[in-house]
Amino acid sequence: MPSSQDVRFTFSSTADIAFDVVSFELSEGISELFCLNVELISESANADFATLLDKPATLTLFQGGMPVRYVHGLISQFEQGKTGFRRTWYRARIEPELARANLQSDWRIFQQRSVPQILQQLFKDRHWGACTQRLTEPHQTREFCVQAGELDLAFYQRLAAEEGLLSIFQHSEAGHSLILADHIATFGILQDEPLVYAPNPGGDPAQPALHSFTYREQVRSSEQTQRDYTFTHPRYNLEQQEQAMHLDHQSSGYERYDYPGRYKHDNAGKPFTRTRLLALRSDARTVEVTGDDARLVPGLAFDLVGHPREDMNIGWRAVHIHHSGQQHTALEEESADSRVG
Repeated sequence: MPSSQDVRFTFSSTADIAFDVVSFELSEGISELFCLNVELISESANADFATLLDKPATLTLFQGGMPVRYVHGLISQFEQGKTGFRRTWYRARIEPELARANLQSDWRIFQQRSVPQILQQLFKDRHWGACTQRLTEPHQTREFCVQAGELDLAFYQRLAAEEGLLSIFQHSEAGHSLILADHIATFGILQDEPLVYAPNPGGDPAQPALHSFTYREQVRSSEQTQRDYTFTHPRYNLEQQEQAMHLDHQSSGYERYDYPGRYKHDNAGKPFTRTRLLALRSDARTVEVTGDDARLVPGLAFDLVGHPREDMNIGWRAVHIHHSGQQHTALEEESADSRVG
């Protein structure tokens, strides 16, 4: 594996001028819209915003001379800053095509459709880009589903959350796509070497690693109960209960009760209740880490080695990641005064 210090970044776009990357920050997570902010510099002071705004762009991370990560999206914001000795600073914000759903709203009625079918129709009608569904369980048909003036993004997020659907983005040099799944395991496992915990690497580390590792447990609701009503069986309360796992370190008596559960049949109420409890306990056991291994992406599981506690050297899965990188060598003679005006 190449040295963690042998890293560089490049930026490509549809513009007719070249940009070098000075720094970037990327925020991404499961069921989140990623947001990439890039600080750029160019020998040209005449960037044409028409060739950049709302157009595709790609940030590529190289390690050891090989591309290890692409981040592709549409430029939603572009800024031109000061011009130095001979180069000009710019900033770009890159987001997924799905972010445009926050700019649209509608009134629509869907009848006799399941949530995956409704979302598939939305992606097709609204041109939100590629979406692949990885479903492992049947999803019930809804008699009636209304988008009552909601923003398209809010409607999409509401339906996905109710149905327990998770999503991640996959990137390539030429594009990005949304992966929609009903089980987190379908997002896969890092097949290469495991991630290494090395809190005191020193000097030029031989390989990328995790440098800090903070394990946290929190007391959360331990049981979810839901009920609802249907006029076809008015005396039947449609009660569903779900008990949490991993309760060795807390009481099992913290019940959350909700009514109505927004379902009409037991076969719909059971997964709704399970999903509700999973959401309530999503941060019951978490780890916060820092490191420089670019292979780590949301949704992907990985094995950890090198932790002094053997019970921590197990499989983990990344949920949310904040990346940052700097490449001040791109400034050349401008580095004497690299602030953006």
